[in-house]
Amino acid sequence: MTGRARVLSGDTLLVGGRVIGLYGVAAPGLKQSCLNAQGQSYACGAHSAKALAAHLKETPVTCQIRETDAYGRAISVCLRDKEDVSAWLAEKGLAMAERGGKAAYVGAETVAWGKRLGLWAGSFEDPTSRPRTSYVRANALADAQPEAR
Repeated sequence: MTGRARVLSGDTLLVGGRVIGLYGVAAPGLKQSCLNAQGQSYACGAHSAKALAAHLKETPVTCQIRETDAYGRAISVCLRDKEDVSAWLAEKGLAMAERGGKAAYVGAETVAWGKRLGLWAGSFEDPTSRPRTSYVRANALADAQPEAR
């Protein structure tokens, strides 16, 4: 599946009308708060989503579906040009790598941890265990596209 991605959250896209969950990573929920290096609260979920939207811009992504999760997302490996979007998120500290059978991005996450990037600069609740809700087209209203300047 190829097309322009609309960011729904830091690990969920809308591509060609299909809700895509990014394989192997979990970002904080849109309303989740974290603490930065100075101990100040910030909207880390919204930050991850907006950073992803700014990174993808208008560039089409190509997604290869691996499975469908219990929330209706097509769990996919998505590429922007030849860059793996999940790896980019993990390397920037904007999402955590899944463990277990989907541990493909633990190495990328370790880079962010070592440099104290993104989430790793402060403290946060592990997004890999956060509860999700079903993703229906109505949720596209929670779009996290960057604000026009």
